Amino acid sequence: PGSAFKPLYYSAAIDSRKFNAATMIMDAPVVFTNADGTLYEPLNYKGEWHGRVLLRDALAESMNVPSLKVLDGIGFDAAIQRASRMLGVSDPADIERRFPRYYPLGLGIITVSPLEMARAFSTFPNGGREVVPVSIRYIEDRNGRIIMEPAKEVLAKASRKGEAAQIMSPQTAYIMTSILQSTIKEGTLGGVGNMLDIWSEKGQPFAAKTGTTQNWSDAWT
Repeated sequence: PGSAFKPLYYSAAIDSRKFNAATMIMDAPVVFTNADGTLYEPLNYKGEWHGRVLLRDALAESMNVPSLKVLDGIGFDAAIQRASRMLGVSDPADIERRFPRYYPLGLGIITVSPLEMARAFSTFPNGGREVVPVSIRYIEDRNGRIIMEPAKEVLAKASRKGEAAQIMSPQTAYIMTSILQSTIKEGTLGGVGNMLDIWSEKGQPFAAKTGTTQNWSDAWT
């Protein structure tokens, strides 16, 4: 997913209270040391440096060094725990395989499906509670009688989980949604046909995050 992965661990950073939307972070060349001793020197997409920036702007503009400093500030454990929960990945072996503890993880150098990412991002407007994707709402027989309601079963299961379904605080979910609205107002989507204005006219709130994989093989929003 490239940088579209960043909001997942940014939310853990906000929840930790080590960071907030107004935290100042230095965007400048830096070298990170992986656990195996290898060095990693990230660059920004356009090869430009911005100096001291707000966390809000760092995510909206998808700056790589500040993002990795956020990851470094909360640690791999917190970042991976949050990302795996939002994506719906629960098997420990699968988590270990899919989320390598190297700094490129923070730039989304992993494999996910569009459905997993939709599930993760749906957590933000859902007040921080997990969202389980439903492909079939209900099934009727030939007489129009409902014989199965998978969607209702999923909602009932979520209700029974209670607080266990709360991935992040409602306050963090609100802040993250606000930051992702900045992506459209003045961030990486700021020049794309005034998308926020178009959707606002329809009464539809809109927040987003872009992500680009190596060599532009995939581009996410």
